[in-house]
Amino acid sequence: MLLNKKQYNYIWNKIDIELKFYPNCNYRGHSFNVKLPFEINRPYVVYDIENMTDEQLSIMDDIIRECFIEITDKNDRIYALDWQHAGFIYNPRNLNEQKGENGRFFPCFYPDGDYYFFISKDFRFGYLGHPWRQEVWIFGTDLINNISSKVHLLGWVELKKG
Repeated sequence: MLLNKKQYNYIWNKIDIELKFYPNCNYRGHSFNVKLPFEINRPYVVYDIENMTDEQLSIMDDIIRECFIEITDKNDRIYALDWQHAGFIYNPRNLNEQKGENGRFFPCFYPDGDYYFFISKDFRFGYLGHPWRQEVWIFGTDLINNISSKVHLLGWVELKKG
């Protein structure tokens, strides 16, 4: 379901407050000695995703969606956000909800040119894709544990734990 303007503004304000989101397309790389895009005050892991193969890219959406399914209840909903574009709220079990509405683009899990975020409604976990750093930032113990058991399938390299 496409977010209305009030919902959209609410979630982005919460991201700014909770994660101290600092968008920056000027830095490309994996240094942690520069101003970081997020300040996450709970367990998190950062993965380098830049060396994924075509085969790994083709299975990525299914693997990450399955991770969300495994850590959520059947009626849980997740925000799916494309920075400065449409935002959605959806159930990862319902593929129909992952189709763009009214010509709007539903984000994929690979950040191919913009920030793509997937965050639980209660901010218990999140998946933050950074296109210029070629990184995925994961927070929330359940999601971290679930994804960490599958990173070998995706070719991701752990860069940092916090």
